[in-house]
Amino acid sequence: MKKLTSLMIVGSILSMSAPALAENRAVNISIGSIGGALDNAALQTVRQVIGFAVGTGSVDKFIVYSPRVGAPLPIEGGLSACAEAGFGITDARFKAFIQQLRSITPRQGTFLNVELTTSCRLN
Repeated sequence: MKKLTSLMIVGSILSMSAPALAENRAVNISIGSIGGALDNAALQTVRQVIGFAVGTGSVDKFIVYSPRVGAPLPIEGGLSACAEAGFGITDARFKAFIQQLRSITPRQGTFLNVELTTSCRLN
């Protein structure tokens, strides 16, 4: 009887902590111009970091919001996307990916936003 009670307590604790583990396992990424020419070097670096993360399995889901086929193209160019952590990827590995993105510093006139979110959603 004690084993059953212990098992129920452990199970309830694990079920309560599961949503906490699922938080912020994705990141919204947007890079664009604020009026001048887009920093293409920064854009290419963002694409390379994302491509490496997808290739190594750090990112399982990658959704591009803009540019999209059939949708209007932003005049300034850029990218708006979401990357979600791989199933078996540790938080530390996903945080390292986010840190790589945040370490990119585009030149003046180009913005790079990296915002944590719980999951990627189709728009």
